[in-house]
Amino acid sequence: MAAEEYDELPDGNREIGIVEWIDYRKTAELPIFPPIGPALAALPSPTATAVEAALPAITDANYTWV
Repeated sequence: MAAEEYDELPDGNREIGIVEWIDYRKTAELPIFPPIGPALAALPSPTATAVEAALPAITDANYTWV
């Protein structure tokens, strides 16, 4: 498993981010884009099939832009 992630910046430099694995049920609290956190957290297990694949529209009211 990766422990770091390298994102390329507009100036060509790279930014190092730390990859932290968490329990899937905690994803509802995270600013994930697209906002699939609540749908993931509601699954009965991490390997369960999602029954409803449609997500709600993304708006300023239901998503925190970071």
